[in-house]
Amino acid sequence: MERQFAVEAKAEGDHPTGWPAALLLVHVATWREQLLDGLRQVERGGPPAHPPEDVDAFNAAELARGAGVSLEDAAARSNQALADLIELWKMMGDRPFAWYIARTTSEALVRNTYAHPRYHIAEHFIERRDPDRGYQLYEETAAELRRVGAPGHTLGTAVYNLARARAGQGRRHDALRLLEEAIPMRDDIRTLAATDRYLEPLRDDPRFQSMVKGGGKRA
Repeated sequence: MERQFAVEAKAEGDHPTGWPAALLLVHVATWREQLLDGLRQVERGGPPAHPPEDVDAFNAAELARGAGVSLEDAAARSNQALADLIELWKMMGDRPFAWYIARTTSEALVRNTYAHPRYHIAEHFIERRDPDRGYQLYEETAAELRRVGAPGHTLGTAVYNLARARAGQGRRHDALRLLEEAIPMRDDIRTLAATDRYLEPLRDDPRFQSMVKGGGKRA
C-alpha cells in the first residue's frame, strides 16, 4: 500500500493543507527507526530505550531535517525500516516491551508500523480532496485490526477514525454507533471527539453530546 502511495504521489500537485507525500514518509520512517533502535537494544539484552517524551518537539525537529528529502529516498527509507522491523520481530517474537501505551513488542509493531502510517496516508487523501480514498483506508484498517484482535488502545483509534469517516459520508447513526464502541477502549477519544471538526455533523445530536460529556455507553 505504501509503495503504491509513493508511486501515485509522484504525479500529485501541491495541496494547501497537510504534509507533502515525501515529508509524510520521512515522518513514518523516522518513527519506525525510533522503534527499531528500542527493539535492538532489548534484543541485545539491554534495557529498552525510552521513546521521545516531547513528541511535538521531536516531530518538528525531524520534519525540519527531512524537508529536502526526495519522495523516492523517503519511500526507500521507510520501506527499509519496515523490512528491518519485521525481521527483528521474527527473531524476538512477542515479549514484554513498553513503548508509549503499547506493552509488548507485537503491540508496538502494529501501532507504529501498521496503524500509524495508514492514519497519515488516509489523512493525506482527505486533505488533497479525495475523501473516498481516505475513508476506504480507515475502513480497511479498522477491519484488519478487528480481524487480528488488536488491543483496545490501537483498535479504538481505528474505530474512532472510521466514525469520522462515517460522519463525513453523512452516515450519522453509524458514526454515533462507532463512537460508542471506541470511547470505552480509549477514554481520551471522548476529549478528541468534543472538538473534532470532522465530527461537526454530529454536534447537535443528543447522543453525541451525552458521549462527550461522559454519558455514552460503556462496554
